[in-house]
Amino acid sequence: MGDSPYFYWKIFDFSHCVNLNQFFVLHCIMAFLCIDIGGTNTFFGVGDDDFRKVKEIKTADFLSDINKSVKSVLEEADYPELEKVAVAAAGPIDKDKGLFYPPNIDKEFVQLKDPLEEFAEVEIINDCAAAVLGEYYYGETAENLLYITISSGIGAAFISNGDLVEGRDGNFGEVGHMKIGEELECGCGGTGHWEAYCSGNNLTNMAHELHDLEIDDPKELFEVEGENAEEALDEFKHRTCVGVANLINLYNPDKIIFGGAVALNHFDTILESIENGVKSEIVNEMPEMTLCGLGEIAVLHGLRVNCNGKVKE
Repeated sequence: MGDSPYFYWKIFDFSHCVNLNQFFVLHCIMAFLCIDIGGTNTFFGVGDDDFRKVKEIKTADFLSDINKSVKSVLEEADYPELEKVAVAAAGPIDKDKGLFYPPNIDKEFVQLKDPLEEFAEVEIINDCAAAVLGEYYYGETAENLLYITISSGIGAAFISNGDLVEGRDGNFGEVGHMKIGEELECGCGGTGHWEAYCSGNNLTNMAHELHDLEIDDPKELFEVEGENAEEALDEFKHRTCVGVANLINLYNPDKIIFGGAVALNHFDTILESIENGVKSEIVNEMPEMTLCGLGEIAVLHGLRVNCNGKVKE
């Protein structure tokens, strides 16, 4: 750990070697561990130039024993030592104290920094902020780039004139708790929040409460037929348009990138509804809209950006 990379000797087959210099090759590695704590699953990426996703486990399992989970990942990836640990969390955080307030798990908060500092220096960031950094540096880019995730929850991140906007505690972009209605209770306890209508965790409840449609899985909303099903899908489209229109009016982005499981799996439906329903509700110019090119690993690549020190202070 520290400011210098560590070294290790890699032993090769020396049957064809003619001198000891060919027995060993000295490698210099700056190894990063990147952890994407999602609402349901947690992804791990590790490496330096050969950075890659190496493992996926349930978030509840990871948070129940952080130390054990990380040791298992490092053993499997064959990285005995780290330069830095970068963490992205899908929910409110306190960057200074290293706390995560998980919205989908029955815990008031989880201390992330203390157990992870056993392995290396730790940096914590919001998951949407990491995703927009990943796209900005490795995928889609624009000087004013808005990232919206529609997944277990709903969130956003914004790069304004090339700089990441984070807010006081690193919690910029909790747009899922923007009030867009009156009827439904959100998981946070508030009423009428965007998440209550359109997030993966709440689509089945929205369909039942507002349109008397019984579905067991959120994806069924986009598959079933009938009058109630059509009304429930129109509800999702309308509320999504309201949320996106508000963000366009607030942030005036050049481009919007959509990520998250709901958006990734149903982007054509979302894009069509936005193109038809947003223009009449915005005063700013309609931005370009596209799907997250890096997919589910956008957050990991954004954490890699953090590790490489590309983020402006």
